[in-house]
Amino acid sequence: MAEHVKTTAIMKVPHGSISERVVVVGDPKRAEYVASLMEGAVKVAENREYVTFTGTHNGQKVTVASHGVGGGGASMCFEELIQAGAKVIIRAGTCGSLSPEYREGNLIVCTGAVRNDGVTDRLVPIEFPAVCSHTVVNSLVDVMSKSGEKWGLGVCVTDGPFYEGPLGNRNELWAKSGVIAIEMEVSVLLVIAAIRGVKAGAILNVDNYIFDRMVEGEYKPHKPEVAAGTQRMCKHVLDAVVGVQL
Repeated sequence: MAEHVKTTAIMKVPHGSISERVVVVGDPKRAEYVASLMEGAVKVAENREYVTFTGTHNGQKVTVASHGVGGGGASMCFEELIQAGAKVIIRAGTCGSLSPEYREGNLIVCTGAVRNDGVTDRLVPIEFPAVCSHTVVNSLVDVMSKSGEKWGLGVCVTDGPFYEGPLGNRNELWAKSGVIAIEMEVSVLLVIAAIRGVKAGAILNVDNYIFDRMVEGEYKPHKPEVAAGTQRMCKHVLDAVVGVQL
């Protein structure tokens, strides 16, 4: 009789199949791309929007998993990766820029996130900060400093909805407050990592400048410079995740 292997409930990740170093991305196709950059990557789990691969990079075991769009579903991914053994999790995703300095294809290393995600207020008090682990930030900064690219470092805001309703948005407030990017999952990752005792951080690729988009009234995230930025980001995040001390 075959030995029963315990798996996580939603992602169906077999315990023992992933690395302690994990990259998370929203898009399953991006997870496949990251896996293609690793050596010997194999798919270890797939269910719903969650696809998980494990391979090696620069001689270190690494896992990449997709978490879908939005904080609720992503929270299940982060929790189950930690249950399965993750000790370092870095999100590599896209964002809107709130600063005119950073445009399509520029990368941003997050130092922390504003918790406007609609999820973490059900986990911890609103006063609890969402901050990146300093060792993760240091590794990302080291990689980006050697890249020769234009890149940014700062706080992002994690927003729950993508499309606006009658309440509108607070983009101008965030920009005036020094927030440089807006996305949908980072603060959820950071809070869960903090309460579960693991390291986490994020690197983001700008796919639009928010205030141009508001004027134009159209979201165009598939420009060639965005695609090129995503490819560079995926390579950089692998270099960074293996550089974090466990």
